[in-house]
Amino acid sequence: MQKNLWKGLFRPENKKLRSNIFLALLAGVLLLAMGKSFFGGEKETPAQAETQTASDVAERETETRMAEILSKVRGAGAVDVMLTYCRTEERTIAQDEVREESERDGKFRVEQKAVLTEEKGGNTAPFILSENAPVIEGVVIVAEGGGDATVQAALHQAAEALCNVPAHKIAVLQMK
Repeated sequence: MQKNLWKGLFRPENKKLRSNIFLALLAGVLLLAMGKSFFGGEKETPAQAETQTASDVAERETETRMAEILSKVRGAGAVDVMLTYCRTEERTIAQDEVREESERDGKFRVEQKAVLTEEKGGNTAPFILSENAPVIEGVVIVAEGGGDATVQAALHQAAEALCNVPAHKIAVLQMK
């Protein structure tokens, strides 16, 4: 039965049907490829993009500072540090909420706007209700002297103290 369907599809009198099927498939592929722009997926505001990059920079800076400190441990040599986070920096911004009910159809419209504060110099910034620091979940330390048990223990102890992470979530390895 399916053979007959395929054979019938390629008959000369079904040329228009083939064209329509091809156009429908092409339209489907285009919609999939450009879906976010057509359906307006989640749009990131400039403030969100700035916050994400600022937190990424802060996390990298923490790794760099930690590597600098750990490289000063006797016998450690050059050190690289990678931190993993179970929660990144979070800020809760105060928002005004305006609710309007349409008299025509009885539908509600809700509009939310960030509450802004004026800083020194006339700049405005969102009013932050709460701020949570990133939470470190694991630490990997790669050091030139990581093969020496004494150096490993010292780096391990320092990482525990700096990051407030349990010992089983810290790995100290020797650099190649």
